[in-house]
Amino acid sequence: MSKAKQTLLHITFIVISTSCRCDKFVSIPSTVKTYENDTVLLPCETDSAASYHVRWYKDTRLVADSEQERDSAETARAHMHGNYSLQVFGLTAEDSGDYTCEIIRPEPMGLMRQTHTIEVQFAPTVRTVPEDGYLEVSKGEYVDIGCDVTGTPPPVVNWRKNGEEIALLDHRHRIKFRAEHRLLAGVYECIALNGVGDPVKASIRVVIQDAPVVTAQRSFVHTAVRLRAALLATLEFASPPARTAWLRDGRPVRTDDRVVIMVLDNVHQLIFRSVRKTDLGNYTFRAENKLGMTDVTFKLTGIPNVASFKVDPTRNKATATSFTLIWEVDSYSTIIEYNLWLRPYYGRPEETNGPTTGAPNIWSKIVVPGDARDGPIHSAVYTVRGLTPSTVYEAIVNSRNRFGWSKPSAVLHFATESGGYTPPATLDEMEITPILEDEEPHNITQSKNLLFTNSPSQHSSASAVVIFILLAAVFLR
Repeated sequence: MSKAKQTLLHITFIVISTSCRCDKFVSIPSTVKTYENDTVLLPCETDSAASYHVRWYKDTRLVADSEQERDSAETARAHMHGNYSLQVFGLTAEDSGDYTCEIIRPEPMGLMRQTHTIEVQFAPTVRTVPEDGYLEVSKGEYVDIGCDVTGTPPPVVNWRKNGEEIALLDHRHRIKFRAEHRLLAGVYECIALNGVGDPVKASIRVVIQDAPVVTAQRSFVHTAVRLRAALLATLEFASPPARTAWLRDGRPVRTDDRVVIMVLDNVHQLIFRSVRKTDLGNYTFRAENKLGMTDVTFKLTGIPNVASFKVDPTRNKATATSFTLIWEVDSYSTIIEYNLWLRPYYGRPEETNGPTTGAPNIWSKIVVPGDARDGPIHSAVYTVRGLTPSTVYEAIVNSRNRFGWSKPSAVLHFATESGGYTPPATLDEMEITPILEDEEPHNITQSKNLLFTNSPSQHSSASAVVIFILLAAVFLR
C-alpha cells in the first residue's frame, strides 16, 4: 500500500473515533422494596458529562421529562432532579411497577434505557366468594367458596372451620367439596398474611339444606295423675326451617290452659300442668320441611322408670352360696312386685370364641314382693341363696305397679366367694360391672319362675332349698 493511502486511512480512523461517544450507565438496575407513604429515589447516571434529553416512564406511562419546565398534575408525586434521578413521593400500592429511564441521544447513537422496579409492600386485603359471605346449598350439591386476596408480597392463605384449623395440602384461595352431610356446614374462615401489618380474616357461612334432625333426652316419661309432666324434643337441625307439631294417634294434640305447647330456642315442650288418666299414652313430635320429615315418639305413662342396681360395699354381702342385691326404682304408684332375673355368666360369644359349653345360659326368675309405699323412690334389698361358689352371675330387675311392667334394668355382674376358707372378698375384687342392655333378657320364655311370699329381708330355709334345687337343675340340663 502506498504511503498516501496509509495516511488517508489514519485520518479516517481518527474522525470516526472522535465522533463515537460510547456512553455507559454507571447506575445499576435495582428492585426497591418499600412501604406505603415512603419516598424512593431512582438513579439514572451515565459516565458521560454531556447533557441529554431524558424521560422517565412507569411501565408505559410517561411520568417525567427533562425538557418540561414543571411536572404535570398527573405526575406531581414524581420529580426528576438535575442529575436525571427520579424521586417518587408518598408511595401507594398503585405506584408498584417498572420505572424506565430513557436517554435520548442524537443520531447515530440512539436511545439508552435502564429499568428499576418499585415494590410497595402493603398489608393483605380479602374479598370473599360469594361476596356476601353466605352460601346455601342442598345436600349432595357442591360447595365452592373462596377468598380473593391482594397484598405485596403475595399473601399466604390458611383456612378454619368453626374456629378449628383445616389441614390442607397447600395454601389455596378456594375450597370446593360435595355437601354429603349437614355437619360439613358451618362458618369457614380464611386468614391472609404476608408479614406486612396484621393478618386479615374473612368468613363465609355455609348452610347445607337437609331434612330435620330431632332428639329426645327421655322418650319414656313417668308421671302420675294430678302431677305436672313435660315431653321435651330438641330440634337439632332444620334447613329450610321445619314445620313442627305434637300429635297423638296421628292427630294434633288439643291444647288449652292445662295442656300447653312451649318453644324455647330449639327445645319444643308439650306440658301437662295437671296430668289426667286420659292423658297417658303415646305422643309424637314431628318436624317436616321440603327435604324430609322426622318423628320422635314419647310415652307418657305411670309405669315405673327403669330400676338401677346400687353398688355398696357395706350392703352387698357375698358368701359362697349367696349374694345380697340392692336396687332402686322411681314410681309414683306403689310397687306391686319385682321380677329379678338371674343366670350364670359365661361371657359373650366373642369372649369365648364360640358357643359356650356346659349348662345352658337360661335366665331364672325370682318374684320379689313390692312395698306399700307410694314413692316416688322405692328401694329393695334381696339376698339370693343357693348359688354356686366361685361363680359369676348376671342380674336384671324390672318392676310392676298398677300401670304395668317397667323395662329391664341394666345388667349387673356379681360373684360368689369360693367354697374354701378364703377370707371374704371385697366388692372391688368381685368386679361388679354394670353393663347397659336395652333388650329383654334372652331365653326369657324358658326361664324358671320362683315365687316367694316372704319379705325381701326375711328368707326361709325352704326358699333357699328351692332356689338351690332349681339352679342345680338348670346347670345340669
